[in-house]
Amino acid sequence: MTLAPRLSHAWPFLLATLASVVLFYPSWARLGKIWLDWDNTIADGLPAVVAFLFVLAIHPPVETCGSKSRSIFLDWVAGGLLLVVLAIVWSSLELVRLDTLAFFTLPASLFAISWCLIGFSSSLAFTPYIAILSLSIPFWADLIPLLVKIATLVVSHTIHAIGITALIEGSNITLPYGRLVIADGCSGVGYLSTLLLLGSIAATLNDYRWRGWLLVLGGATLLALIINWVRIFALVIIADQTNMQSSLVREHELFGWLVFGAFALPSLLLLPVQRRKTLQLGDEKRLRLPAFGFIFLALIAGNGTLHFVQTHEIRSKPLSLSGSELREIKPTALPVKLQISDQLGQRAFIEDRTNVYVSLAQHQRQSETDKIVPYLPSLVDRNLWFREAIPAPGMEVWRRISIPKRVIVSHIYAIGPYRTNSYAKAKLLQLPAVYSGKTGFTLISLQAACETSTCEDAVERLTAFKAKNDI
Repeated sequence: MTLAPRLSHAWPFLLATLASVVLFYPSWARLGKIWLDWDNTIADGLPAVVAFLFVLAIHPPVETCGSKSRSIFLDWVAGGLLLVVLAIVWSSLELVRLDTLAFFTLPASLFAISWCLIGFSSSLAFTPYIAILSLSIPFWADLIPLLVKIATLVVSHTIHAIGITALIEGSNITLPYGRLVIADGCSGVGYLSTLLLLGSIAATLNDYRWRGWLLVLGGATLLALIINWVRIFALVIIADQTNMQSSLVREHELFGWLVFGAFALPSLLLLPVQRRKTLQLGDEKRLRLPAFGFIFLALIAGNGTLHFVQTHEIRSKPLSLSGSELREIKPTALPVKLQISDQLGQRAFIEDRTNVYVSLAQHQRQSETDKIVPYLPSLVDRNLWFREAIPAPGMEVWRRISIPKRVIVSHIYAIGPYRTNSYAKAKLLQLPAVYSGKTGFTLISLQAACETSTCEDAVERLTAFKAKNDI
């Protein structure tokens, strides 16, 4: 079948995509900028978009037999209501710039719009294509800490099992002639995103059912993890045998993609191939014109709320600690120097009597397009420190690499009137904070050097300091 007949079946889904771009333009525009920036953690963003459009054009969705609903409400009205609800949720997320969650409403909107325009069964057939597009959302960076932790655990046990002489401290592997670090770049997130994209394309082109999809995505995830583990372990072996002199140790990224090709390409060739017959395409889709009323209502509910509802924000006074005899010091004098962005104004103090250190980093957003809680990378330099333990809720023991120096660190995130020990919860607390009108943000970091190996003394000092200052 030529391209023109295929496009005649694909155009309603392309129209649903265009409608989503119009309804949720601010998020789509920001997402497009991320794709074009070609960040390492979302390098497959633009390829996923191209793959979505290409597969949709040459292999349009096909409804399964007997999947049509007899209920008008379930066939398309429910899709319109879902779209309006998504628009309201999106406007709230967009208002406080919870970008990742706002981005996830975009593929959901494609499903709702197609459900509303051409029916529930058609939107189900469109789901695999939406899954391909969903891989372009920049959520991959959130997986990096977990992937690094898993890789460190697997490689460390393997090294001990075969008897390689190495000192393993967190994600740092010290060999007799040098040190290897399982850093964020060694998480394997690139292999995972690439294999999931290739697997999703193959599953869609072969019209796999849900079981086939689960097998493909599960297999792609496991294979990506194994590839990364093999790459890291091989680099440890090469570094140990060549006294860190091999060029592969320096060119580890290229080496990793060579390992990826050796594992991934044969695996993709083993996937079962199912060819679609031309007669399966069926009749052309007809749009439900009343559904455009729901699209207009979603436009008002989403963009109308975003642009016309004014949120009164009160500029918060900078937070200050009372009841303590604090002496101001330079932030570089903290036991664990924090990696604070210039966006936050940082001040540091010490309570001489207890040797408790305090860091205050504060931020007040200037406009509704700014984030209340700014992006915070790893606050501690993992090339110098590794997290050894969590002795109490909200407290972490950080140990200096190769030196028996331990420091208790506790972070408190204050968002308007709300406080939490979790950065993820702090992002969510932006929602009630913005509606309360108080959008000031403060990162309070407490530190105390350990005088014993168990750090019980430092925990007691920080606990007492928090109670005295109501932190």
